Amino acid sequence: MSLCNYKERRNKLLIEEQYDILLELQKIDIDIDKEEKKKRNLPLVIERVTKEIQELKNNLKSKNEDYKNLQMKLKRIELDLAEKSNKIKKHQEDLYGGKISDIKELKQIQKVVANYQKEKANIEENVLDLMEKMEDLDKSIAHLDEDLKVKEEEFNKRKEEMDLTKLVIKKNMNSLNIKRGEILSKITDGRLLKEYELLRKEKGEKVIMEVDGPICPGCYLDLPSDVIHQLKNNRKIVICPNCSRILIWKD
Repeated sequence: MSLCNYKERRNKLLIEEQYDILLELQKIDIDIDKEEKKKRNLPLVIERVTKEIQELKNNLKSKNEDYKNLQMKLKRIELDLAEKSNKIKKHQEDLYGGKISDIKELKQIQKVVANYQKEKANIEENVLDLMEKMEDLDKSIAHLDEDLKVKEEEFNKRKEEMDLTKLVIKKNMNSLNIKRGEILSKITDGRLLKEYELLRKEKGEKVIMEVDGPICPGCYLDLPSDVIHQLKNNRKIVICPNCSRILIWKD
C-alpha cells in the first residue's frame, strides 16, 4: 500500500470515527431534550389543577353569597309576614270583639282582613319558594365543598409527584451532561462539531442522518449522485442540499 493510499485510508477511518462519536453526542442531546421537555411540562398538570381549584373557590364564593342574600331576603319576608299576621289578628279582634256594631264598618273590616289574608298567602308561597332555593343552594355548596376537597388532595398528590420527578430529571440531566462532556472531549474535528451545534440551534431536532440509499431520511428528498459519492468516501462533511442536515453513510 502506497503512503498516499495509507494516509487516505487513515483519514477516512478518522472521519468515520468522528462521525460515530457525533452520533453518540446526538443521542445524548436528544435524551437531554426529552428530559428538558419533561421538566417544562411538569407545571402544566399543577397549573390545570390550580385553575380548577380556583374555579371551584370562585363558584363556592358566589353560591355562599347567593345563600346569604336569600337568608336576608327570607328574614325581610318573614318580618313582612309577621306584620301581616299582626294586622289580621288586630282586625279580627275588631271584627269579633263586639265593640263595633255598624254593619257597613264590619263589612269593610272583613274586606280588609280578606285582602291581608290574600297577601299573607302570597308571602307564605314566597317563603316556601325561598326555602326551596336555599335547600338547593345548600346541597350545591356541599357538593362544591366536597369537589374542592378532592381537588386540593389531587393538587397535593400532583405536587408531591412533580417534586419527585424533578429530582429524577435533575439526576438524569447531571448524568447526561457528564456523558456529553466525555463525548465532547473525544471530538477533534472542530468544524464538524461547530456545524452540528449550529444546526442544533437552528432546527432543534435530529440533525445527523444516517443514509443508506439515494434519499435523505431527514427530508425524504432525492440526493444528487455526487453527494452519494462523497458520503460513501467520507472525505468531508456532507450536508443535504435540501434540508441542510449532516449526512453520514450507513454501511
